[in-house]
Parts: sequence; C-alpha cells; structure tokens
Amino acid sequence: MRREAQALYAAGADSAEAILRDVYLVEVAKTLDPLDKGDFMSIVRRLSRALRSVAAPAEEDALRRALERLDVDWPNLTPAAQSQVIRAARQALQSVDAQVLPKIEQLFEAEAERIVGQTRRSTVRRFGLRIGADLTRTDERISRFARESQGNFVRDEYGRRRQEFSRRARDVVASGVERGLGRDDIVGELSSALATEGFNRNRDYWETVSMVFTNRARTFTQVAAFGEAGVERYRFDAVLDEVTSEVCRFLHGKVFTVAGALDRFQKTERARDPELIRDLQPFVQVGADDEGNQVLFYERGGRRRAVAQVDEPGVGARDEVGRYSRDLSPAQLEAAGVSVPPLHGRCRSTIVAEV
Repeated sequence: MRREAQALYAAGADSAEAILRDVYLVEVAKTLDPLDKGDFMSIVRRLSRALRSVAAPAEEDALRRALERLDVDWPNLTPAAQSQVIRAARQALQSVDAQVLPKIEQLFEAEAERIVGQTRRSTVRRFGLRIGADLTRTDERISRFARESQGNFVRDEYGRRRQEFSRRARDVVASGVERGLGRDDIVGELSSALATEGFNRNRDYWETVSMVFTNRARTFTQVAAFGEAGVERYRFDAVLDEVTSEVCRFLHGKVFTVAGALDRFQKTERARDPELIRDLQPFVQVGADDEGNQVLFYERGGRRRAVAQVDEPGVGARDEVGRYSRDLSPAQLEAAGVSVPPLHGRCRSTIVAEV
C-alpha cells in the first residue's frame, strides 16, 4: 500500500526536486512543519498536485465518453428517448468513482500518517509538552478519521456532480429544442456547457480539499497532544494577512477548552455521514441578514444560525481584525462546534496552547 501511494506521489511531481521530496522523503519533506504557515501551504500544494494527477485522466476520459453519448439527433428524439440518452451519459461518469477514489484514499492514508506524526512532534517541541513524541492510539484514530471523512466528502461531491450534470444536460437540450436548434447546435451547446461542469476539477477545488484535510489532521492532533499533556485551554490563531477571511479574523485570539474540542472530535469521529459531520463541525459563511447587515453565520438543519454581525470588516488589511457585535461568546461558539480550524474551505488558521 505504501509503495503504491509513493508511486502516486511520483506521478504528481513536477520536477526532480518534487520527486525527491514527495516519494523518497529526502531533506525537504523531513523539514516540513505543519505548524509553520509556509510549510503548511507547501504540504497542501504537494497533496493537491498529487490528487489532481490521479484524478484528472480518469475524469477527462469519463467526461469524453459522456459527451459522446450525448451526440445524438436531439430534435427527432421523443422526451422519453432524450431522458434515456442523458441517463446513459450520466452512467459513463460513474467509472470515475471506481478509478479515482481508491487512489485518492491511498494518498490520504499516506499523507495523514505523515501530517499527524509531524504535527505531534512539532507540538511537543514548540510548546514544551512533557509527553512522548511517538504516535499514540488517539493519533492513529485522528489519522484514520482525517482520511476517511475527507474521502467521504470527495465521494459525496462526485455524486452531486453527476446529479448536476444530468440536470444541466436536460436544461440545455430543452432550451435547444424549444429554440428550434438542430443537432449540431445542441450538441455544441452541450459540449460547451458540460465540459466545465462535469468532472474536470480545477486547481482550486483540489487545493481546497487538501487544505481542509491537512488542517483538520493537524488541529485534532494538536488538541489530542494538549489533552495528553494536561493543557486545559487553547487560543485560536489566525494568519492575519491581506487574504485572511472575516471568519478567521473574528475567531482570532478567542480561547476555548481542550475538553470541548476533544469531545467534538469524538462526536465527529463517530459520524460517517458527511452531512452529519458538517452539522457537528460547521463551516462559517459571510452573508447579509434581513436588514442588510453583513453577518457571519453557519447552517444547521436547513436554517441560518448567526455567529456575529460585522460592523467594520477587516478583510484586506494585514495584522488587523474587524469590529463585531451581536456575537456569540466562546462558550456558545464551542457548543455550536465553531471553535477549531478549519472553519471554511481555505482556512489556514491553527491553535496555540494557553499555558
């Protein structure tokens, strides 16, 4: 299994240096520290590159075969025949799951073990914790949770993409027939619309997947180490630069309990449904309330739940947070599951021991 995962890393490498780093773990990989903001992004980009390299060929092939099935004489087909063609095209996309997901899971397995181990060693050293640097059973559980939960999200996303592919194809065909277009025009519109909406993931998608995976693995590893060392509280620590989100600026500096974070991990670990994991550790979004005020909120049970009102945004400024009102207390945030990174798809924030 490890040899196969290392080979996948080799396939995703762009240079001899990347191969040395990602496959043979020479020099560069040994120095990468998940708690260092620069190294964190290097880890994310390395994993993102490897994920793209194993997903792209299968996705492009499946999309090509799906579009081939849609190359038919649409104006002369009955509605029932049109639906049958669209179903056949969607079925062509199902091969992606079998080809890609096992490879992605191998990558997650290899990387989770590495991130968790490096995070534990760095946490022990950085905060002077009097615990061993070797992996514990809890660390192994965290590694398993990180790879399984993120793998489930990718699988779930593939299912959503198939549904959206079918819906979009129906809309394009219906619109083309209604406008009196011929076969060539309808097929051309299908190819144009679906080529960017099928499975051809862009760089941003896989980098977001990698960032959530890496941050979740390192954060829960830190929490576990804090708990083992008897640290009772931790501080949310955002990277305050020009692109830091309003969400992380709001959370920056807030202090939470290690016991609460450990309890949240245990609950999310037991959850297998991606929707339940979202409820247990929701992402925070930025939007507007009924009065037009900018607010931070999360969704649970189909309802918006307010976190804070943004009175003065901080986005775009370095080393600055905004001004907020009507905000939840740290205890309320913790009860809602809004206390540990990642709290959005591109979250770079980490946590610091309060000793």
